[in-house]
Amino acid sequence: MKLEQLRKIIREEVRAAVKEELQDVMNEAVKYASTTTKMQEVPKGQPKRWSTGKSATLDEMLQDTRLSMTNQDVSNITGGGGVQKPNFASMMSNQMAKEIQGPAPGLDISKLDFVKKAKSVLDLANKKSSNQLV
Repeated sequence: MKLEQLRKIIREEVRAAVKEELQDVMNEAVKYASTTTKMQEVPKGQPKRWSTGKSATLDEMLQDTRLSMTNQDVSNITGGGGVQKPNFASMMSNQMAKEIQGPAPGLDISKLDFVKKAKSVLDLANKKSSNQLV
């Protein structure tokens, strides 16, 4: 069997498998979207809210967590002193100071001989572009 024939067979099989999976996913999505949800009252003992029976939203979970936590819990989680924002500017300047000691790595072009002639070449190019050169 030639390599091209093998590739063609693999492509066809992968395409068929993906198509089948996508069809299943689309069928599930249509089925889920077409079902209606009924409103139901939240069980007794909880705040009076109406729900569709699905899980609570993120805001509700955060509010429940906030209400149930004590000051000691907050202190334990945040390390006691609260959360401090890192000073990125200070961190970066310290890191740069550690990295740069002595001349910066790279090529020093001032040592190359053509750089010494660069000014005269630039001046000549400027004259030519402004039609001052005859």
